[in-house]
Amino acid sequence: MEERTNDINEIIIRYLDGTAELEEKMLLLRWLKQSDGNRDDFTATRDLWLSCNVAAGNELEVDVALGRLKDRILLEQDRMGRESRTKKKTLSVVLRWTRIAAVLLLLLGIGYGIGSRREHSAPDVIVQNQLITAKGSKGRFTLPDGSVVWLNSATKLTYPNQFADDRRLVSLEGEAYFEVAKDAKKPFVVQAGEIDVEVLGTCFDLDSYFSGEFVETALLNGSVKISGKALKDPVYLKPNELFRYRKSDQIASVEEAKVGLYADWIKDRLVFDNDCLSDILISMEGRYNMDIECPKQFAASTRLSFTIRQESIEEVMEAMSQIVPVKYEIKGNKLYITPLE
Repeated sequence: MEERTNDINEIIIRYLDGTAELEEKMLLLRWLKQSDGNRDDFTATRDLWLSCNVAAGNELEVDVALGRLKDRILLEQDRMGRESRTKKKTLSVVLRWTRIAAVLLLLLGIGYGIGSRREHSAPDVIVQNQLITAKGSKGRFTLPDGSVVWLNSATKLTYPNQFADDRRLVSLEGEAYFEVAKDAKKPFVVQAGEIDVEVLGTCFDLDSYFSGEFVETALLNGSVKISGKALKDPVYLKPNELFRYRKSDQIASVEEAKVGLYADWIKDRLVFDNDCLSDILISMEGRYNMDIECPKQFAASTRLSFTIRQESIEEVMEAMSQIVPVKYEIKGNKLYITPLE
């Protein structure tokens, strides 16, 4: 049984760094479905992975990462030791965290070895890191320049371990909300398919899922320049403006909007107080990473009050259908809402 647990921990790490095979992913999924304890173990390993900065590029960073890992394990063991009622339970927790630590320490050591070889052979090599969120989850991260980014469900952000002298370049597949650190001499550029979004220091949401019909940028404050091979001329956004680019025919538009709604998905809960359904649906689209279709006139004339915490989209729609006369249907990644006559 212990050997199998070790195997699972190694599969979790391979899943987190993107090297897991399909068979390993299926095994991990079955393991997660077995118990709440397994899901807690996965969450603990994932948190350690993120806090330890596995992609450390030099000796100092590796030392810091190892120190964080050691402190985290000791704190967890101490906490569980105090709370444990039996010696057996404490020992079980210690062994579990030790197994996780062994896997992470091994990978950190491997990562440092690669970094060392690169440093001696090519000191100017830039290592590309990836942040990836699973479907149904989201995360908050800090980039090397101090910029903060929230990644929505099933999103990948690629960025270097150190930015170049002339610009801070990252690439995005999915949806992200950025709070960009100001640097007048080094613009921050997000590559999203055929579109580039350039800023100096600002807050904006960028939706660029590969399977989506549109690329959208909602600007909360500051200013952004949008360009790319698909645009004839650059587009400059002001706060409270929404840029929308339709991939199929390469048509771009800018309109005034309640842009805060497009970043609502980063919140732990959504509270609506006699809000217009058309606004609520924008927040829900980001929350559940879905396209929602509803007749515009009905959505504009209907107001609702409710709170979303951890409820699924089905639970929300079941509750909504008890309040207003609507029926709904979910097809793939799309939700259709129809008023009842």
